[in-house]
Amino acid sequence: MFVVRLRVQGWRPGCAGQFALLQREPSNVFLPRAFSLHGQASGEVTFLISPIGAGTEELVEARPGDVVGVLGPLGRGFPLDALMPRGGGRLVIVGGGAGVAPFPLLIESLANLEAMPPPTVVLLGFRDATQAECLDVFTPPIAALRAHGAELRLEVICEDGSLGRRGMVTDLLSAELRAGDVVAACGADAMCEAVWRICRQRACPGWFSLEAGMACGVGSCQGCVIPMADGSLARVCREGPVFAGEAAFGDGSRSCAASKGTP
Repeated sequence: MFVVRLRVQGWRPGCAGQFALLQREPSNVFLPRAFSLHGQASGEVTFLISPIGAGTEELVEARPGDVVGVLGPLGRGFPLDALMPRGGGRLVIVGGGAGVAPFPLLIESLANLEAMPPPTVVLLGFRDATQAECLDVFTPPIAALRAHGAELRLEVICEDGSLGRRGMVTDLLSAELRAGDVVAACGADAMCEAVWRICRQRACPGWFSLEAGMACGVGSCQGCVIPMADGSLARVCREGPVFAGEAAFGDGSRSCAASKGTP
């Protein structure tokens, strides 16, 4: 994964969980690609990008002076108020692979709170140690949160055991989560479903950054519509991409959304 830094004139700061559509100019792909906001400061916006297709490869191959079209920030991010646990609970952040992208910005937002942030546990899962090289991006926001006096613990797991424990990030969550905690999660479809099942078992609320194939990013094309637990439809780009677990999955019988953006 690569950190892509863009200078965007007139950028309006967004919140963790929101996204932007990016497309290198000129481009050989028809549609822009959607990426979670990863960081923002002084007109510079950063995105964590895994090159898995033509559109993403164009972006990670960009060099200083190249032009990238940016539309954002878009969508609804993680609601900080709802992530504040009650009665001694903790905020448990769960990220899998490229799904770790929005969480440095979320941790930074916690560090900027006037009140004391809640105790926070960050659980990150990766395919292997190579994919986990992006862990460095967590160092500054974690240091800022700890400097604020907040308690934070980071746990890492890899599927092949090349870094940390061997297994899935949901293995960490299953051992860690307890009643009173609140979960913020982002990752692959199967991971989202498994995280929500664990949340329901422990009666913990959860907020999920979901993904869906996307074109316009502003709710006009209806290309990113997904079913909600009550049978209604929601546009990931407009009503999401962050949804309450109960609203999105209900009893867990519905699948998560499909992958956001075409590689």
